[in-house]
Amino acid sequence: MPHRPFSAPAEPPAPPGPGRAGWRAALAAGLFLITAAPAFPQGLLQWLYHHEVQVITSTDIMPAGLLLRPPSPTDPVYYVAKNFGYRDFGAVMTGDKLPVPQDMMRTIVRVLAKAGYLPADARHPPTQLIIFAWGTLYRDDMPNPVSHMTPYPSNHLAMVPNPQNFNLPDTQLNYGRELRFLGGDKLGLVSEYLDDSMVPPIPGLTRIDSDAEAIRRVAAENLYVAALAGYEFPVQQPRHPKMLWRTKISCPAAGLVLADTLPPMLVIAAPYIGRETSGPVWVNASDKFKPDIRIGIPKVEEYLDSTQVPVIEKQAAPPKGGRSGK
Repeated sequence: MPHRPFSAPAEPPAPPGPGRAGWRAALAAGLFLITAAPAFPQGLLQWLYHHEVQVITSTDIMPAGLLLRPPSPTDPVYYVAKNFGYRDFGAVMTGDKLPVPQDMMRTIVRVLAKAGYLPADARHPPTQLIIFAWGTLYRDDMPNPVSHMTPYPSNHLAMVPNPQNFNLPDTQLNYGRELRFLGGDKLGLVSEYLDDSMVPPIPGLTRIDSDAEAIRRVAAENLYVAALAGYEFPVQQPRHPKMLWRTKISCPAAGLVLADTLPPMLVIAAPYIGRETSGPVWVNASDKFKPDIRIGIPKVEEYLDSTQVPVIEKQAAPPKGGRSGK
């Protein structure tokens, strides 16, 4: 039997010809790969960057609110509502898929009912005015200026870019505001009374633990947010209404879709709406988590279905053009 020399390369198998048999083999292999791979209903890239819904809720009870009984589905508080709709609370980016306003209204009403707040009607006069809004709180960055220049060695009048400054990170102008919205003031990370600029931690008050560090990291991200606040009704001083409570709900936006994320955020935060939290409450929900908005009391369900919600519609600010969202 003749032997092939050791130095001679092995002959590769001949590829299938361009005839029907070759195309059928290639098609069968392609179908096998497609069926064997996991399904990506929202696109491969979105699946790769998708992560769990992480909901951070923080509620403050004002002095006037401390005098009131906490509501419950069996002993509810009746309200009228003012809807501010979608808002850009931070930098403006385009490309978000916005939720349908009517769907958001329906979700908020049912979530409030879960927390013990029901729409007022002729038999149940309102005792609170609840306002709410939702939208985004994106980083507002000041780019690292290329104007960090150094004198040219042979001519002090000529300036050239300093390569060491090219890798400097951008400055987040609304870092303090994100910290405050996340409840960082409860951890001593930021003062409730400071402005929205980037601020250092408060000496002696800052908690050094995993919760504080987690909030620090999240404050540097883009957020989906919702905010609700209860006021005394009827409003005696329109310019200075007496706030009773406020709840701030947020979720890191990376890898998520605004329209799909806001309703689960509200449902997850329902137990903490209008109820004081000692610090930010963090709940992780996997992508398989399906929030339930059942009220649990058939009479409440019937009441919500038959009651027209008294909502004052505040003209929502339309999304502005800006930097493209990723």
